[in-house]
Amino acid sequence: MTRKKNRISDTRRWHRSVGAGSAVFVIFMVFSGLAINHANSLGLDRSHVSQSFLLDWYGLSEPESIKSFAIEENWLSFAGSQVYLDGQQVATLSGGVGAVFNEDMLIAAGRDELLLLDREGGLIERLPWEQPESVAIESIGLLGDGSVSIKSGDRLWLADAQLLQWHSVGSAKANPTWSVPTSAPGAIHLAITQQYRGTGLSLERLLLDLHSGRFFGSAGVLVYDVLALAIGFLAISGLILWIRGRRNGTNRLSKR
Repeated sequence: MTRKKNRISDTRRWHRSVGAGSAVFVIFMVFSGLAINHANSLGLDRSHVSQSFLLDWYGLSEPESIKSFAIEENWLSFAGSQVYLDGQQVATLSGGVGAVFNEDMLIAAGRDELLLLDREGGLIERLPWEQPESVAIESIGLLGDGSVSIKSGDRLWLADAQLLQWHSVGSAKANPTWSVPTSAPGAIHLAITQQYRGTGLSLERLLLDLHSGRFFGSAGVLVYDVLALAIGFLAISGLILWIRGRRNGTNRLSKR
């Protein structure tokens, strides 16, 4: 009888110890699982991590280069395929080569596309560069009257006021002021770098990796496996204690 009581006592002691050690893990798994299930409504897929130590952990490097252009009182910059206005990401554009201000619009030029933005960086329109016998855009500039000019290969192209029609002109007939990159203020450069790295790591991805243990690599997955087995032990030991409790209760009633 004493030996049986000792076994029950040991089971209860292990049950309490493992339960206390697993409590934090269980609570985290519950709340992180709920957050993952509602990631879209919570905006976790659209929110990005900016903490440097987390970005370093994921191996997210800084952009290879940042090209900035001073436009009126604003700075329009290209980092990879991201477009930034005064340090805030506003759009995407591949192969950014320059930007100008025309008719209350910011016009950003990529290798094969023009991006029209308002003063706040809102997207107005995308204009693909599809002129006959033209190659990729090399530069964008303005004539003295404010007309937009594009250099494409050995040709110069001038746009109408609505940027809908383009016609080729000889280089001797036009002398645009071309958009050239300029070093942006340090604060803008830093903001772009932090956002560029952050766009590669969403809160949803971080939470998923923490929830699965992948955040800590193969060792983390192994630890999570052990914790999962510990929770399984809690279920089994709790069930054993419950069955023994009922059996002992039944035995006591039968002896009365």
